[in-house]
Formats: sequence, structure tokens, C-alpha cells
Amino acid sequence: MSTAPARQPLRVALLPLDERPACSRLPAQIAAVAGAEVLLPPAALMPRLREPGDVDALGGWLVRAASNADAAVVSLETLGHGGLIASRTQPRTVAEVTARWQVLAEIAAAGTPVHAVTLITRTPDSDDAMEEPGYWDPHGPALHHLSAELHRGEQPTASHPDELTAARAAVPATVRSDFVRRRLRNHALNLTALELAAVGVLDSLVVGADDTASLALATAELQQLRLWRTRLETEDRVSVRPGADEATATLVARTLLDLLDGGPVTVRIEAVDPHGLARVAPYENIPVGRTAAGQIEACGATVHTGPDPDLHLLVHTPDGDGDWAVEPLTKRSATAAQAARALADRAAELLRAGQDVAVADCAQPNGADPLLVDALLRTGLAHRLMSYAGWNTAGNTLGTAVAHAVTAVAARRAGRCDERAQLDLLAHRFIEDRGYMTGVRAELRAALGSTPGRHDHVPDGHPLLDRLATGLTRYAEELPGFHARITPGSVRLPWRRTFEADFDVTTGPAAPTAGVTVAAPSTTTAEETR
Repeated sequence: MSTAPARQPLRVALLPLDERPACSRLPAQIAAVAGAEVLLPPAALMPRLREPGDVDALGGWLVRAASNADAAVVSLETLGHGGLIASRTQPRTVAEVTARWQVLAEIAAAGTPVHAVTLITRTPDSDDAMEEPGYWDPHGPALHHLSAELHRGEQPTASHPDELTAARAAVPATVRSDFVRRRLRNHALNLTALELAAVGVLDSLVVGADDTASLALATAELQQLRLWRTRLETEDRVSVRPGADEATATLVARTLLDLLDGGPVTVRIEAVDPHGLARVAPYENIPVGRTAAGQIEACGATVHTGPDPDLHLLVHTPDGDGDWAVEPLTKRSATAAQAARALADRAAELLRAGQDVAVADCAQPNGADPLLVDALLRTGLAHRLMSYAGWNTAGNTLGTAVAHAVTAVAARRAGRCDERAQLDLLAHRFIEDRGYMTGVRAELRAALGSTPGRHDHVPDGHPLLDRLATGLTRYAEELPGFHARITPGSVRLPWRRTFEADFDVTTGPAAPTAGVTVAAPSTTTAEETR
């Protein structure tokens, strides 16, 4: 397995899943907590929504950037297809993709550790084709049902063949054929990625699955990949779990944990309602407690069941109340409010005792639980958390919270923590997950007349962008203990839709004060690595 001497400062070459902030900006923010730099490809080479990136140029960039870095974190979909969406929509063959992966062996042979992520293809229950093959509109829901029936039919107790026949009949034969063949290709590529980990080309591998369900072809493939991980005896290097967009962030955390060389970080998983850890969150296929353990493993940390862990991970477990993107919640129960207060009280108790605490807000998908966030803020201690996250799926949330917190714990242990970057990222998550996803976003969608469950479109220069900036600024100013400010002119909608937003935030005094070190920007482009 490859090794490389660490230089000052630490540098990680990152080839993201795509150009969205969750895939590229978030890993850089996490690295900045440890005073590390992230090298990113020039924007001109990266994909733009459905337009694939320049795969040949990206491969060449990766080789050059990795030679100037302590480690490389690579999306295999971007390296082979030109991006995550391209891996679902483009007609590349297994041979074409694996040929582009050959640069990974070159990088590893030169002594740079390579950490990679690959994804199990999803089958969302929607007729929105923005991120899928064109036939998803109108056949997406029928394909989602077919996926479930194919998986159900493979169970030992399967006894309803007529349901599978009907599910097949609901989808045109040409669509069925393309759908299944694309899955076959991508599953073969995931098996190839496992082989790269087994032979040592990859120091670690994350296999993620997003937007899935208990019965789905993605779940069947996930189970098969776990079996092959065991057969290849790669459990210590390969993580197979729900989640996707946060995967490069978890790998950056794992990379930094290795490079900081301060020993393992132990994490205790806790919930106010211990039975809540056994619940399966929406869009996922295993209990949230297992998802949490998988994300800890992906970050290179260790699940700890005894006393005195390095980090307490408090999980606000799924409550089934709704979905902040599909249909924002308007009423909450007394039980939900009680659970939120209890978790906030537990966090405050641990913080007052000098313990490190991360909070993963998985109560509802696609946004933070306002009851929990407001309760955390009322303690007056939220700014002392190691991390907070509450966005999209439980896998996204847990991976983000763990990656941020594990990096902060390891960086403080090594004396390399940039405390301003730590507070900036914590504030960013509160503002984005609570201020935007469960606040401003609903206002914007109502103003646009957006259709629930479908993506909308907001062109550049639309007046709603001013409303968005005003809403985020108002929320930032209300955060107690952070002194947070949204940078004027930084607010944008990366994919010209309301689903996700991006912005710059700074915390603390407006100018550096004695004893406070403010790091330089931690993202470097390709031109600076040549």
C-alpha cells in the first residue's frame, strides 16, 4: 500500500463527484479546519449539471495535482464518466471507464495514497429527469416500482410473480433494457473498484448508495458488494453504506486522520430514544444506527461503546414527520418538541463537562429540525459543538457531521486546528441546513410556484436571489455566539434551482484580534499546482 511523507502544510488533491458545493466546497471547508489545503480542478474541466466534464483533461490534472499533494481523494464517476450525472446518463463502456482509471495505479506507484469513492446507481421515485436519463419523465415512478419488484422476486420467500410481470409491463421494453444494462455496467465498475482496493491501488474506498429503499436493486447490489468486500478481506479499507454527496468529505477526513498521525478517534453513537437508532430513514435501506457506524468507519474513526470516547455523536433519529423539500412541515407534536429539547439538554450537559460533541439531525430528510436547532441555540453552547449537520438524507447528514468532528478532534490533538475555520464551518451548516433548507427555501419555492417533488429553475439575476441573500443574512445575524456574517455578493444557486444554495460566511470579530490566527483560503486551483 502506498505511503507518502507529509509536507507542511498538508495538501489533498480532490477530484469531486461534481461541481456542487456539497461535493467540492464542503471537503475543502473540512480540510481547512486542520489547516490543510485542497487542490481542485479548474472549473472549466468540471461537469456542468448534465454536461460531462473533460475526462481526459481531468485525468491529466489529477496526475499532476497528486504529485504535489500528500494524498488524493477521487470520485471514480468523475474520473471515468465525467461526473455523477454522466455516470447515469452517458453510454460509456466498462472498458472505456476502466482505461481512464489506469492513472490511479500511476499515482499510487509514485507514492501518493489514493482514496476513492464510487456509487451504486439510484432509482428515485420521481418523474423528474434533471439528474437522470431522459426517459425518467414519465417512467421514473414505474422504474422505481420495477426495481422493488425485481429485488422482491429474488427473495427466497418470493411468491407473487404476477406483480413482477405487471411491473415490467408498465415500462416500455426499450426503457427496461437500457435501465438494466446501465445498472449492470455500473455494478461491474463497482466490483472493479473493489479489486483496486484489494490489490492496494486504493488505500481506501467508499461505496455509497443514495435515494434507495429496503426493496430496490440498489439495495441488492449493496448487499452483493458487502459480500465481495468480506470475501476479499478488505473490511478495514472499504466502506459500503448509504450516502453519496458527502462521500468525498468523509474521505478527506479519513485522509487527514492518516496524515495527522495522532492515533484513532473513538466515537460513541447516542440517541435520546435508543430505539430510534433502529429506524430506517427515508431514502435509505438500513437502520440509521448502522448508517452512523458506516460513516464513522468511512472517516477512519472507530465506534466506541464504552465510557470516555473522544467524541459523542448525538443522533436526532428519524421521526417520520415529513420531508422539508417535498412538503415542508407546518405542525409538530409535543412529543417531537420534547425529543428535541432532550437532545439539546444532553448536548449541553456533555459540553459543560468538557466533552466533544457532534450532532447529526436526521429527524426529517432534506433539512434541519427547527425544534432541535432552536433548542440547541437556546442553550447558548451551540458554538462549542464540534459539528452539526441536518441536510438531505440521513447518510449525507451523518457523514458530514462525523467528517467535520473527527477532523476537528484530530487537528486539535495535533495542534493544527484552525479555530476560525472550525467556527465558520459550524455556522455555515446551521445557516444552510436550518436557515435555508427549513426556512428561506420554502419561501422561494412558494414565490416561484414550484411543483412539490420536482426541481424548479431560477435564472441568473432573478430578483429572488436578493430575497435569498436577505433571508440568509437575517438568520446569520441571529445566531448566538457566532458573530456570523454572510459575505456580500457570495449568495448563489449553483444549479439554478432552489434545492441547494451556496454562500460565504465568516465568524468572530470582523478583524483578527490578538491570539487568533485566520487561515488563508484553503482551495487551490490546478494552475497553482503545475
